[in-house]
Amino acid sequence: MSSRVITVKRRKNTTNLPDHVYEESKRKIGSCFTKNGDIHTGLSFGEQKEYLPYILGLQATDPAFAKEVKNYYRNFSVDVPSSGLNLEAGVDEKDNPINVSDYIKAKFISSHPDVAKDESSVKSNRMYKYFILDRKAGKIKDVAAMEIRKKAYKEFIKVSGDDKRMSMLLRLYYENPSNKSTEDKELFLEKMLEENPQTFYNFITSKTLEMQAFVEECITNEVIRKVGNSYLLGDEKLGDSMEEAILFLSDKKNSSSMTTIKARLKAFD
Repeated sequence: MSSRVITVKRRKNTTNLPDHVYEESKRKIGSCFTKNGDIHTGLSFGEQKEYLPYILGLQATDPAFAKEVKNYYRNFSVDVPSSGLNLEAGVDEKDNPINVSDYIKAKFISSHPDVAKDESSVKSNRMYKYFILDRKAGKIKDVAAMEIRKKAYKEFIKVSGDDKRMSMLLRLYYENPSNKSTEDKELFLEKMLEENPQTFYNFITSKTLEMQAFVEECITNEVIRKVGNSYLLGDEKLGDSMEEAILFLSDKKNSSSMTTIKARLKAFD
């Protein structure tokens, strides 16, 4: 378990209000939009599906889930008292939030346009109304990096004797494994691990590793086309992201499309 408590503080009084009035007044970090016009959440799509069902009481597979997420964040706000707000932003040994509610608030605040990353930044830009105080951030970051590196190497050792699984991983790095020996695959993956242990760990522990590799193989052999963010089988759209394409191909209702893909891919064996 790696606890990480951050403190959200208000900037010092720069208004015409007396200090005691400013200190006693209520302050909230409220909803806003991203530069792309989406409602700001601070969470990745995967994190939304993982943690928001607990909050919304709605499964991520429900057709209304995306709409409810937007409705939730349109009314979302976090109170920041004059003394500051402490939030547990750490994760346990399985990378799950220690406190889901605090984690969601911390992610929302950390990337909010009104919040500076540290106290020095808030002094140099008047647009910031709050800042994050995290005195142990450097130490925690170093420890976290060491831990993820250790976990990544444990997984690397497991996969090094599995040629098929190594080939899947190479696909995720946009490498064609068909022209590499087992030793070449190991050397390549170790290099990728060294360059970015977190990405390597995310790839190797992904529950959809096999399907991601399958889709990438199809793209390599032009069985599936990727146009912009869209994945296409002929004129049929499979999705606008890898996640959507995997969901489409995993759905039994679309088994005919999967059969077509496998038949075309077999021609390249």
